[in-house]
Amino acid sequence: MTENQSQYRFDLLQKRWVIIASERGKRPNDFQVPKEPAESDGFCPFCPGHEDKTPAEILSIPAMPGRTNPSRWQVRVVPNKFPALRVEGQPVREADGIYDRILGVGAHEVVIETPQHHSPMAERDIEETFLLLKVYRERIRDLMNDRRLKYILVFKNHGSSAGATLHHPHSQIMATTVTPRIVSTELTSCREHHQVKERCLICDLIKQETTDRDRIICIDDRYIAFCPYASRFPFEAFIAPRFHQHDYVNASDDDLRLLASTLRDVLWRLKLALDDPPYNFVLHSSPNTRVIPRRAHYWDTIEFDFHWHIELLPRLTRVAGFEWGTGFYINPTPPEEAARFLRQIS
Repeated sequence: MTENQSQYRFDLLQKRWVIIASERGKRPNDFQVPKEPAESDGFCPFCPGHEDKTPAEILSIPAMPGRTNPSRWQVRVVPNKFPALRVEGQPVREADGIYDRILGVGAHEVVIETPQHHSPMAERDIEETFLLLKVYRERIRDLMNDRRLKYILVFKNHGSSAGATLHHPHSQIMATTVTPRIVSTELTSCREHHQVKERCLICDLIKQETTDRDRIICIDDRYIAFCPYASRFPFEAFIAPRFHQHDYVNASDDDLRLLASTLRDVLWRLKLALDDPPYNFVLHSSPNTRVIPRRAHYWDTIEFDFHWHIELLPRLTRVAGFEWGTGFYINPTPPEEAARFLRQIS
């Protein structure tokens, strides 16, 4: 194989092939990242003083002492004003001829990350990000008390190209009564790996990456960030604890503070390398093992076989006909090249 020849690479977690199109290789300067349109001085429902314009808050973290803060709060969690799912009802699975349907039961919350309207996550200090990560933990823990809910997903859309509809920094939490397909595939891959090798698949991936070193963005005693071997997108990043932990809810305050440092490090490198690209942030943690009803034996080994992690997906390329028709992703930037460039960012 020549140095620039494209490769098929297999994603062990998602059980899918990715094409690393080296012959179409792109460096950061080659990407024309769509710039966000200039923001008008219009009304923002998330800014301090407009608390009555959102639904009644679920959780509020007081403002940090000794900080210049235009509000009494640092982080707020409110129900989504236009929820995709609602908490009322029972998720009974019904037949509709050959099809199945379930009432749209769940939860849809908005996390207003900061009172500052212009404060991207990459530029906040570690303590601010730490408080946000704690809020994620507490909301996941609380939602898991609802035994109807199978999965709780935390995600963030940064930039309109990534799906953000409001500029004010915010993320979202959705709880569903059905396990999402992508998560289900990861859970199955991890369980099958453990059944054969009696080891955690993601622990094995982390061990491989620390041995190879080529795809590591940053690493410390507790966390690692790397560009996955079969990255779907240029400069995709995978962040995970180097110690085995299946559920994000079990992360201690000390660990979340260290995670805040790693997360900010990666986001800052992406901001400098790619001129603040739009991105999606997704937290994959353990499903709700107390859900009713649950499939027999499905989560019996999850404490040992699953490993929570964060995926950061810069939106630098578009998914087009070939991707939709095959399920393959085409990535024009090899992860080794992407990681090498990000490591060089001071």
